[in-house]
Amino acid sequence: MNELRDRFVTAVQPLAELAGELDAEVERLERELSEARELRRNVKQVLRTLNPKPKAPPKNEKLAETTRARHIAERAGKKQRVIRWVGLHEANEDITAIEALENPQGPNSNGDPQIGRSLMVELLDELRNEGLVRLDRVAQGGQQVYRRVM
Repeated sequence: MNELRDRFVTAVQPLAELAGELDAEVERLERELSEARELRRNVKQVLRTLNPKPKAPPKNEKLAETTRARHIAERAGKKQRVIRWVGLHEANEDITAIEALENPQGPNSNGDPQIGRSLMVELLDELRNEGLVRLDRVAQGGQQVYRRVM
């Protein structure tokens, strides 16, 4: 029985050595592959840096121009509503962005597109720059209080 075992071990020994050699060869090739992949990644990065892709033009520039023009027109309409509302005030009346938004007769009262708080503040500031209103004072909390210029 031992003789059979020895013959078997003798027959299998070259296969075990071959498996070890193959494992070592696979590890070496995997290291080379890893190094080649890293080199390829670095080369591609250098190429991207030296020759960047041109920025793609907007897909539909005409649509963007149309939308931009519509937004400008909507903002101008909102500004005209604020100007009309400011015109309803006497010279000694306070005008604030919050009052404009909460007033039932304010610029948001007739069903037109709503004017938000930040846009109302911007529009009142523009009207101040245009000389239609003046900054009377800054109330508690930083709210700007305007008065109509006669």
